[in-house]
Amino acid sequence: MKPLLTLLALDAGATSTRAVVLDISGRAYGYGRAGGGNPTAAGIDRALDAIGSAAEQALADLTGSRRPALGLIAMAGEKTPAFKKQVAGRLAGLGLDHVVLEHDLLGIFHSGTHALDGYALIAGTGTVAARIRGGHLERVVGGKGWLLGDAGGGFWIGHAVARAVVASLDGQAPDTSLTGLVLEAMAIQADPATVAGRAEALRQLVSALYARPPIALAEFAPLAFTVHDDQIVRPILVGASAALAELLSAVQTPDSGGPVVVGGSVIIRGMLSAPPSLRAELVPLVGDPLIPVWNGLVGAAVLVLRYAGHEVHEALLHTIEDEVARLASDRKMHHD
Repeated sequence: MKPLLTLLALDAGATSTRAVVLDISGRAYGYGRAGGGNPTAAGIDRALDAIGSAAEQALADLTGSRRPALGLIAMAGEKTPAFKKQVAGRLAGLGLDHVVLEHDLLGIFHSGTHALDGYALIAGTGTVAARIRGGHLERVVGGKGWLLGDAGGGFWIGHAVARAVVASLDGQAPDTSLTGLVLEAMAIQADPATVAGRAEALRQLVSALYARPPIALAEFAPLAFTVHDDQIVRPILVGASAALAELLSAVQTPDSGGPVVVGGSVIIRGMLSAPPSLRAELVPLVGDPLIPVWNGLVGAAVLVLRYAGHEVHEALLHTIEDEVARLASDRKMHHD
């Protein structure tokens, strides 16, 4: 293997893949972003394309010995031996001799803290929690998908929203301010203010929802946070928070302390961004204080440095954070 002058780190999520090239001081030299790199969510071919594209962008300005030989990907989804081989082959074409695949939970955790022990909780479309000890996953709970688990996540909330609106239009439940929001989101023009209009709105809504993939119900989750004082909505959000607290408690043990790092849109854009009155009701159920992070790229960089034998202390973590933010901002400015 070539001397480890630079390293490649990638965070491959369900909706986007990010990559950064950095050296052992934390200085970053290249950044890339592409579509979803989770093979379970995006499919193997699309995931490989996204990972390859993000890596190519990050490596674009590096030549010769400055190009990294070691890469690490923090990712969700199934990491089969066949997929690992395909990823290694794709990145070998970019000069990488060795590629490591790690869990996205580790990427999230190490994006928020330099500690080696603690907990990670992700609540996006789905939900998953982990206990980290010595920088490694010791226990993982959740992540079983919309059909078998993921209580408290975006699908769970969106499903509850859809059921509440359908029940309201059907006369089986009280009116809710969610109705207008959901009908607008689905581009349904029928007027629910009249008996005939409610029946037509219900007919169109049921037909439209069954025509979509079930997981698409997660798109309704943000609507709940916009009308959080609604008598129907408040219990849904409190129930989601309680479910996340239960998930986190399943991995917590008295002998293992440390910070709780959280990620995912339900927590970051929903609970932690809610008005103070709602936040005070939701967040204590999950845990406080929490360390929020937007993605796992910084953590992937920490992981690849540690894999290469380098200690990552608090100051170095902050350097990596600043460098990734700098390059991400530069990329956004040049693409806007």
